[in-house]
Amino acid sequence: MIATKEKVPAPEVMHDKSELYQADIFLPGVTITAGNKLLIEDATVKLTKGRKYGLIGRNGTGKTTLINAICRKELDKMP
Repeated sequence: MIATKEKVPAPEVMHDKSELYQADIFLPGVTITAGNKLLIEDATVKLTKGRKYGLIGRNGTGKTTLINAICRKELDKMP
């Protein structure tokens, strides 16, 4: 097992430094539904470069759905 570990290269972290990721994000009018359930309606998503955010809410309010939509680039105009 030790011989196998030595062959595995160290992880490499790469950051996208293109122009799309240099500015703040402002998305007005975001609506997200899951199935037939409306989770977020006409919300504004504003993310400022260099800030850290936490997402707090009750179970079933759409926290994970919002994060998944951002990761899948399902929100219009989301870089």
